[in-house]
Amino acid sequence: MSTSIDDWEDYLCDEDEYEARMMVKRRRFIVDTALAAASIASAAVSPSKQLGRKPGSKTKKRVRLDVDEAFKSMDDHHFRRKYRMSRESYYILLDIIKEHLPPTGEKRAKPGSVPNGPITHSARLSMALRIAAGGDAIDIADYHGVGVDEPMTSFWSVVDAINATKQLDIVFPTDHAEQLKLAQEFQDKSDIDIPCCVGAIDGILIWIHKPSDDDCAAMGIGPTKFFCGRKKKFGVNMQAICDAKRRFLWVDIRFPGTTSDYFAFTQSDLFRKLEEDEMLLYPGLCLFGDNAYVNAPYMCVPFTNVHGSGNTQDAYNFFQSQLRINIECAFGMLVHRFGMLRKPFPVGVSIDKTNAALLALCKLHNYCIDCNNANDDADITSADLNDTGSIMLGGGMVLPRIDNNGVDYWVYDNEEDRLDALLDGGEHFEDVTRGFRRRYRRYDDLPSRAILNHVTESGARRPSRNLSRRRRSI
Repeated sequence: MSTSIDDWEDYLCDEDEYEARMMVKRRRFIVDTALAAASIASAAVSPSKQLGRKPGSKTKKRVRLDVDEAFKSMDDHHFRRKYRMSRESYYILLDIIKEHLPPTGEKRAKPGSVPNGPITHSARLSMALRIAAGGDAIDIADYHGVGVDEPMTSFWSVVDAINATKQLDIVFPTDHAEQLKLAQEFQDKSDIDIPCCVGAIDGILIWIHKPSDDDCAAMGIGPTKFFCGRKKKFGVNMQAICDAKRRFLWVDIRFPGTTSDYFAFTQSDLFRKLEEDEMLLYPGLCLFGDNAYVNAPYMCVPFTNVHGSGNTQDAYNFFQSQLRINIECAFGMLVHRFGMLRKPFPVGVSIDKTNAALLALCKLHNYCIDCNNANDDADITSADLNDTGSIMLGGGMVLPRIDNNGVDYWVYDNEEDRLDALLDGGEHFEDVTRGFRRRYRRYDDLPSRAILNHVTESGARRPSRNLSRRRRSI
């Protein structure tokens, strides 16, 4: 009889160690089984590639959930925890995208062609939002009375419907009157009334599994280009600009995780338009970015190597950050609202489909903020406990404050909720030449100079409480 090395190790260890070892093995088996099941259920195959059932196979009898009836038994808070928006917002969204959703099967001519009953548009949206919230596909399928592949199929149907709905499009404003309105909203948030910010820009790493050979071949790069060494994750670089309400004004998702924020921005259509058209922005207005970008006629970034000095440039950095931080808050709200972004995108999802899903989630983010405008806030309900468990089993990020089951409503705090695991991965210039990024260095009329003069004239300084806190963190 052969004996494995593991058997000998178990034989040699004492009784306490044996119990501990077996406990670890049991836990590992449970986690591996759960991950394998989730991976199989989450394999997102587009409807056009599905092979369907084998000829002669019998239909599994299921009882379809009447989601509209089930919603009546949910209180408003429970609904928001599960669907990341209010009940009213849910039904308005359904009306907006319904015409772009696939047929339900209710109008099929052949009797018995839908033996378990049709999957309604409301059920499709329900399953899609539960997937976006970070829910487990198998649990979602059981709850809705559908096959295990239907939640992800519904998710992609809703993604396509959202991206096909013009009303939800994200378009950077070129109208000067609209830009001035955006600048006024930022000015209202500034302690010293900085008047020239039209949007805050930054990048975030979107976590994915190692890309397939087909994805790498399509982009002409190897898988290592997707691996961000700074964050130890495979991912794609998402560039975005937001307004003072933390709504996305522009989103660009085209480059792998190793790409610098500045290079990704310089390859965008918006960058080309800003470079070629001096009147794209109203005169004097600009974007606020961090040190991953460079000063330009349309961009304002912080000074380097002045932190803690207490001089005017240090004060400039503080007040510039006060407005720029809104984009980090927007990213934080996006990830905290849609828990699927806290873990790698499901295995088998192509880069193109990942990008489409991200764009749709950004549009939903804007939609939720617009729906909350009546309350003059964008509060997000705490995460559903089952979703948190699914995220943790999938190796996702822990976000303590929103995962706290006792918190009714959560408001993003950049100190406590900052996504250090996903932010700042593109803050380098390894893929941009020094000459290119310094081409505006000798310009005297850049927005940064005007803002520095504004800070000097106001006599403002970085608050002492902020200075002491930042010193302790160094």
